[in-house]
Amino acid sequence: MTKQVFEYLEEKASQVIDTSLLPLDCLKNLNELSGAVDVLVKCGFLTDKESINKAFDILEQVTTFADNSLPNEM
Repeated sequence: MTKQVFEYLEEKASQVIDTSLLPLDCLKNLNELSGAVDVLVKCGFLTDKESINKAFDILEQVTTFADNSLPNEM
């Protein structure tokens, strides 16, 4: 189950960093990724510290990418 969870998170992360997306699509995917991580932790799908840290690392990397690549005038 955990493997499938991380496959989903990584797929959603790749959608965020897809450079062909419009900025609003990028933000939509980032929001979905953030929400997914939140739900997975709060609902107990990710319980061990290593899995939780891995999920938040994915989110942090993608957030940093989006912050550096999206235009500031939105």
